[in-house]
Amino acid sequence: MSHKILVVDDEPQIRELLRRFLTKSGYEVTTVESGAEAIKKITDKSFSLVLSDVMMPGMDGLETLSRIKKIDGLLPVIMMSGFGTHDRVIKSLEKGAADFIAKPINFTQAKQIIRKTLVSENEEFSSPLNHLLKEGYLNLLKLMIRILETKDPYIKGHGTRVAGCAVKIAQAIKLPEGTVEVINYAGIIHDIGKSGVSDVILSKPSELNENEWTDIKMHSTIGSILISQLKLFRPEEPLVKHHHEYYDGSGYPDGLRGEEIPIGARILTVADAYDAMTSSRPYRKAMDIKKASKIISDNSGKQFDPKIAEVFLNTI
Repeated sequence: MSHKILVVDDEPQIRELLRRFLTKSGYEVTTVESGAEAIKKITDKSFSLVLSDVMMPGMDGLETLSRIKKIDGLLPVIMMSGFGTHDRVIKSLEKGAADFIAKPINFTQAKQIIRKTLVSENEEFSSPLNHLLKEGYLNLLKLMIRILETKDPYIKGHGTRVAGCAVKIAQAIKLPEGTVEVINYAGIIHDIGKSGVSDVILSKPSELNENEWTDIKMHSTIGSILISQLKLFRPEEPLVKHHHEYYDGSGYPDGLRGEEIPIGARILTVADAYDAMTSSRPYRKAMDIKKASKIISDNSGKQFDPKIAEVFLNTI
């Protein structure tokens, strides 16, 4: 199966040159003229690689790169620019670019960079050895979660259920297989940061006061710090950190809104809220499915991404 490449450039001549060159090289090519169009294409369709210009009107290449990485942290992006200064190269790499191609394009060199990027990105996260290592790390994290469940038995199985629900949503909106896998792992470990929260707060039989609520809201940040130490969980880290961000910007820890929130985190927000509502807690009984579904529907566009809420309600 040939790789699918998305070309993002505001110059029609460059788009056409790249389309011809990449098609002759055996790739399936889609071209768009703006960052906004690129984000829409990536949301709707799976790609193996993105080639993006840096200097574009409206949403520039660096902003486009940042948004792509929030949607799919595994998708490699190569930046292109006729102003290939050291500063721009560094900024691109800091934001997660896989490589940099200078304009005017040397097509022999570009072909080598593209081939190297596709191979290295695939090997880094998909090789049998790395997959085995990741499963080993995951088992250690699961052990930490089991210890956490002895402190708070009401969350037993919560991560597994959230992951299962999130995977169904991700598959329903046809996210790439690799992204679905990342969402599954992130769902399992999304509350790992609660290991850094006081046992008294976790097992409190009544509702939390303001100070206790402030403490427990730290769990998403603590969790992201914990797993950021494991390179193979790099794609899961932003999902763990941002699974309590709300679509209207009123969530935590960073008050992100809309598509600033990684799509995997937006999916986890719905799955996490649903499981929390339909599970018993020390201070309340589990809600019935109908009531929990209505709350999700009522908060569509506020707490939840409306598209994901709709898919959840129609699918789950």
